[in-house]
Amino acid sequence: MTSLNENLKQKYVYHGSDIFFDSVVPKRQIRAKIENGERKVKFDEISFHATPHKWIAIAYICKIKSFQIDKQLFEYNMAVDLYTHRKELIIFGINSLEESLDKLFGEGGYILTFKKEDFFYMEGLGNLEVITKKTIKPLRIEFIKNPVEKLRGYGVSFKFIDLLLPENKKYLNFT
Repeated sequence: MTSLNENLKQKYVYHGSDIFFDSVVPKRQIRAKIENGERKVKFDEISFHATPHKWIAIAYICKIKSFQIDKQLFEYNMAVDLYTHRKELIIFGINSLEESLDKLFGEGGYILTFKKEDFFYMEGLGNLEVITKKTIKPLRIEFIKNPVEKLRGYGVSFKFIDLLLPENKKYLNFT
């Protein structure tokens, strides 16, 4: 596992998005965890988030898409653990992993590269994310046409959760 201090030795940090923007304006971000059955807020600040790990930024290129089946609303969605350096994404979707990956990542997206000295870690965040509180411009903006191919190239694995299966109904509140 990579420690926070090792991550911050890197020269750059990255942010992934499904939309293009060339200037960062921090906005309110909330991080919460469920502890003992209650939602506990761990972080609530005006900030913009990035990561020292390009594969994590690529994961955030995903575009969450809603769909309805039999009057029930579902969302294709993705989860990455920002607390441990486990290269695994959880993909929430229907029918198959490949169909769900295409819905989430099929349109590609952007990786923004920033100088790491413009970012810092704050308590309450995952070990693999850093923030800035100032408006800044990225050093570079790169369009990633095929994020899934890039993720696989970084050795990322995918765990598929089919939201239509009865045993996965508990995840409907997550997405």
